[in-house]
Amino acid sequence: MSFEEMVVALAGAVGGIMLVGFIFAKVVGLIKIWINRNNTAITEDDFDRLAQAFMKYRQDSKRRIQNLEAIITDELGRSPDLLSSRGGQQGVSNETIEIEEDEQRKTTNDDDGSLRNMLHGQ
Repeated sequence: MSFEEMVVALAGAVGGIMLVGFIFAKVVGLIKIWINRNNTAITEDDFDRLAQAFMKYRQDSKRRIQNLEAIITDELGRSPDLLSSRGGQQGVSNETIEIEEDEQRKTTNDDDGSLRNMLHGQ
């Protein structure tokens, strides 16, 4: 056996051992995941806080949708001349609503603030 053949055989053996090791590690990882599949990471308290934050978010969303529907029905009932003059005023009132909501967020407790951020995507 020449030197080149021995180097190729040694490189093949090392590569094969590394491939088998990698596959073995992945299989062991899958087995660990399968064993721990029933372990839930969310405790009951965390779940309750998430549920409360979600219900509050839904109530806020419903309130906002109702406000938007009321504005739309109000605008549809008016003449086009009044709609154009009211358009400039509407932007100011929307900004004050958003500012009030931001102030409310700042005054709430910090412990459920992370849940609120999670729900608002911030």
